[in-house]
Amino acid sequence: MRQTVFRFPLLLLPVLFTGCVSSSAWQDRQDRLLQDAESRAAHRALEAAGTSVAFFEVENPNARRNQPRFINFAGIILTPDGHILAPFTIRKDSNTRIETWAEQRRYLARPVVHDEELGMSILKIDPDSPLTPFDISKPTFLPLGATAYATITTDVNREFEPFVFSATSQGIVQGRYRQYSLSHIPELAKGAPLFDRLGNWVGITSQNNGWIAEDLVQDLDDLMARAVNGNGANGEGESEEAWFGSILSPINGDYARASGLPASALWLSHVFEDGSAYEAGLRTGDLLIEINDTPLRLRGRRAYRFFIQTLRAREGDAFTAKVIRDGKELRVKGVILERPEPVTFRAEDLGITVTNVHESMAIRNNLFTKDGVMVSGVKPGSPAATGRTFGEPLLRETDVITALGGMPTPDVEAFGKVLEEIRSRKPEILLVEFQRGAFTGIEALNLQIGEENNGGAR
Repeated sequence: MRQTVFRFPLLLLPVLFTGCVSSSAWQDRQDRLLQDAESRAAHRALEAAGTSVAFFEVENPNARRNQPRFINFAGIILTPDGHILAPFTIRKDSNTRIETWAEQRRYLARPVVHDEELGMSILKIDPDSPLTPFDISKPTFLPLGATAYATITTDVNREFEPFVFSATSQGIVQGRYRQYSLSHIPELAKGAPLFDRLGNWVGITSQNNGWIAEDLVQDLDDLMARAVNGNGANGEGESEEAWFGSILSPINGDYARASGLPASALWLSHVFEDGSAYEAGLRTGDLLIEINDTPLRLRGRRAYRFFIQTLRAREGDAFTAKVIRDGKELRVKGVILERPEPVTFRAEDLGITVTNVHESMAIRNNLFTKDGVMVSGVKPGSPAATGRTFGEPLLRETDVITALGGMPTPDVEAFGKVLEEIRSRKPEILLVEFQRGAFTGIEALNLQIGEENNGGAR
């Protein structure tokens, strides 16, 4: 059998071996460069954080008896006199013992203010000397696929060593406060600032994710102001007295796609003329796409909740809004006004409380008329509450009374005058005309019911 022999010129052998060595050396060099880049990025994050990161230790109140478990997490120093942001909702009346290490000194912290929507609190320590606050005024966005670096300081048990944890941004978790979806970061880094490779602040570490810094700045400023000024400590973010003055409904997704409109938007289906929205120039039929310089996110009812949380209406606060009207974008500025206080009247001898019918009440309760006074309360055992059928009152809440004894009662003032005239005649029966939804009715109230308890109130 004939054998085939492969022969290589001797001159080629050094070239082949040289090529192998060069490839390996090139790979080693690339690895070293990558390691150096990672090291430089970690050091930039440490330098950016400086001494403005605190470290907490809290005993877990849910730990088993005789088996205490301590939870560690990080925080960001906000003021030189010891206000520190913590990544948990801790109420002011909490008796939880919170130990804090700031600039290698141990302190006891007390909760000052919390925010349910943020899921954060501000704690206060009394430092021996002014602390270095973290600068939250320059947020940067972390691109998809980029690496984030969480930096923390530690306690005396860890010799106050700083640590850096890196994670890759894998996407965005949508919400009022968006989060980077990050690869795993240890629990003790929760609350730590996040930086990009250049040392720019991009967020705050949450449970395995990271709050996006751009979404936090305004509300953190507001939370810190409430902590320093000592007001709004409940952290609810909204005021019952504040009123935007509009009924909003989410845009239909199919309609939005077909019309080329944003999927996250709210129709102003009704704007009240005495409300903040109307005063700012908004009108019924506008499509709201942005509030307080923040584009609306999420869809359906979640978009409405996003709007409420972003507006955070408080009386006297300024707001901005962007809407689409007749195919064009319109930006307006306004101030949150006080919610109109309903004028009420209490008629003890009838057993009802009535109020003027505001436009918002008519829409909310689907009233068929505003020409009258709405029943806002019915007293048990009174003439208005005692009906022909057991358990069924003659008059009900949201009934609109249009006349007493045949005399019109278009508002509370007229209702009071008519009732005084009726009282002077001391009738035993009073005919009440009312509107209940689409139904118009008349009921005869027996004014002798409960007469002994009225004490001459009639």
